Amino acid sequence: MEFVWMAAVGLGVGLVMGQFLQGNNFGLRGDVAFGVLGALVFGVGLGATGVAPEGGMGSRVVMAAIGAALALILRRVLKSV
Repeated sequence: MEFVWMAAVGLGVGLVMGQFLQGNNFGLRGDVAFGVLGALVFGVGLGATGVAPEGGMGSRVVMAAIGAALALILRRVLKSV
């Protein structure tokens, strides 16, 4: 069930960040895809390494949101270089 919440958070962050970060984007599909990918990688990755805080589902959702935002920003930075 965690994966569903992380994917939903990534989808939401992808939609919102796509509106705020104009230029160098891949459109709505690309923003959503990178948001979901970043949320899953960051949320699961930190949980697997033991770096994740022990807050339960709430902390995983926050980490997923941070991961999605970082993935979208990093993608735009690397594409502009």
